[in-house]
Amino acid sequence: MPLALALLLTCGVTSGVEIKTGAVAAITFIEVRVEVRGHAGGVLRQQANASHEHQVSPGPVMSLQEISRPERFVVLEREPPDVLPARGRETRALIESLTDDLAAPPDQRLNREFDEIATAPSPRVDARANFYVVTHVDIAPPDQFRIETALRKLAAAARQSDGNLGFEILQQIDRPNHFNLISAWIGESPFRTFTSSATSRQFRQTIGPLLGSPYDERLFRRVD
Repeated sequence: MPLALALLLTCGVTSGVEIKTGAVAAITFIEVRVEVRGHAGGVLRQQANASHEHQVSPGPVMSLQEISRPERFVVLEREPPDVLPARGRETRALIESLTDDLAAPPDQRLNREFDEIATAPSPRVDARANFYVVTHVDIAPPDQFRIETALRKLAAAARQSDGNLGFEILQQIDRPNHFNLISAWIGESPFRTFTSSATSRQFRQTIGPLLGSPYDERLFRRVD
């Protein structure tokens, strides 16, 4: 791991935005050639099964496949707070097995748990979930308190919604104004109902003027 990244993990960033000290989560976005998406899905499925069966990773690994563009995948790998992930040891081995399938270089983002209720290195989702939403939120100006309040309010409302099986807030380590939201649902319908709720719409209104890039929301199913 480059020295600069190691320093970010151990000491935090110096941008004035506080980074929480929860578990490390490496999120890797993978895009393969359309014609080999079935093979890539099979490799991810085998890797996930092997990880669960033999516990080869110190933290859980979850693989997701985008619904609208099934050639795109997301791998979420966790580490305990006191372990520095060497760019995601499970993911690194996985990418090596997919080298010939890749349409673009993998995009890995290291995060720490933002939520105080989510600090142990384990998934914050119920195993019954079969519909996932991964949202990347890029906040341009430094309005930390306002954003923290909006994020926590959204998470609390989502967790109390019918059909929700987990909601996580992850803060990117090297860009602390970037957040990755991962929510799990029993199906698509409860998620659509929640996005129409007053709380969800208020969240979008609050962060809208603060966004540094378009609101990036993608829908997935688990690969297992």
